[in-house]
Order: sequence, then structure tokens, then C-alpha cells
Amino acid sequence: MTDLERIGQGRTAEIFEYSKGKIIKLYKKGFPAEAINQELEVSGLARSRGICTPEPFGHAYLDGREALIFQRISGASLLSLFIKKPWNIHKYSKWLAELHAEIHAHEAAELKRKQKKVLCKYIQQAPLLNEREKEMIIRYTKELPDGNKLCHGDFHPDNVMVDGGYWIVDWMTGMSGNPAGDAARSIILLGVGSMPDGTPAPVKLLVQFLRNRLKNAYIKEYLKITGHHYSAIDEWILPIAAARLSEWIPQGEKDELVSIIRARLKALA
Repeated sequence: MTDLERIGQGRTAEIFEYSKGKIIKLYKKGFPAEAINQELEVSGLARSRGICTPEPFGHAYLDGREALIFQRISGASLLSLFIKKPWNIHKYSKWLAELHAEIHAHEAAELKRKQKKVLCKYIQQAPLLNEREKEMIIRYTKELPDGNKLCHGDFHPDNVMVDGGYWIVDWMTGMSGNPAGDAARSIILLGVGSMPDGTPAPVKLLVQFLRNRLKNAYIKEYLKITGHHYSAIDEWILPIAAARLSEWIPQGEKDELVSIIRARLKALA
């Protein structure tokens, strides 16, 4: 592996140059094979539907680790563009909303991963919630409207690449479900989040201000494009926030999510 150049890394995998026009996504040791297969399946489905996403070429193994080979996309993430030119917030939010609406226009009933089942599983595993709270949220989730549309499951500006066109990446959390729930997930990702310890207070305030502006502009554009009402999205915030607690996120973010969850549970009661 020493002759491969690493060009990126995340919590679950490292990205290396592989060959001309291709990259290899090398997952960490012990990473579940089911999740890797899921990413390959949903990536292929999205591409077959005409969505602009890197072509998946299949499995590989390197240094005893599982990997997937993908088409290489040269360019910057939408997040990096936003950080460099925050004054273009309305343009970027429109791109984000248009791409998300395009995903949601496609049927995906054949996917094994179903939105409500996934949410209920993660809600049951969520820390910081007691059993009564989990039961209430799961019961509430099961009563929400079903759907069989393609959902990304983790749609945010860092999963959109720009190189003259727009490419949607990272389909590991893809599923079949209700687009309103997928949009609610994006709203949580854009609106809730903590910054590293030691970040100066003025920087925190600026980042939060810009993030809220992006979130609000995204919501406005998405509703305009799809014709949905915000109430249809808002009703998914409770289970989406609860399921997010089971992910590896900073404690400050978990505390903020718990506040949202308990306020909504109180309103339901």
C-alpha cells in the first residue's frame, strides 16, 4: 500500500489513488461487511436511476482490509466552497435542495434497508434516553407516513462534490423511505453540531450563524421545489434526532439533541 497516495480519510475508511480515473475506499479493519455491501448496492442503484454519482466498480481487498473501487471525482466539496465563499449561501443552498429533491424523485422499493426499521433500531440503541422515552418515540415513528423513495440518509454539503457538475457521494446510509424523513435528517445535520474543544467563542458564533443561514435557505428552496409543507418534515425531527444519538458524535451535540427530543416529547404529551 506504500505506493498508493492517500487523498482523504474519514471515521470509517481511507481514500487512496488506485489507478487512472479510479480511487479505492479502504475500510477500517473489522468494519461490517454488510455496511460495505450496502454502500455498493445503493451506489449502483442511484447511478442506474441517472443520479450523478461516482460509478462503483466492485469489491477489492488490500492489506487484509475490505475496500470498494469507485470512479474518481476531481473537485471540491460543496462544504469547502461554502467555507471559502459564504456570501454565495443562497446559490449553494439552492444546489443542495435541487440535488436532494432529485434523489427523492426516484423509487427504491427494492432496497432492503427501510427507513422506519433503521430508525427504530437506532432509537432502541440510543444512549441518554430512558426506556419509556424510547418506547414513546418508536411508537410515534411507526405511525409516520411510509414511503418507498430513494433516501440518501446522510445528505449534507460535504457529501456533494463539485467539478463543473455535481456529484453525490457516500451512499452507505442509503435506504428506501419517506423523503420528508431524509430532509429532516439534513436539517438536523445542518442545525445541530458542536465544534472542537478550544474553538474561540467568536468563531463558534460565526459558524453557527452561517450554518443556520444555510439550513434556513435549504429548507426554503427544498419546499419550493418539492411543493411539500414544512409540517411534513418537522414531524420526523423527533425520531431522526433520537436515532442520531446512537452515532459517534461529541457529547455536546448529544446534549443538544436530547434537549430537542425531550421538548418534543413534552409537547406530544
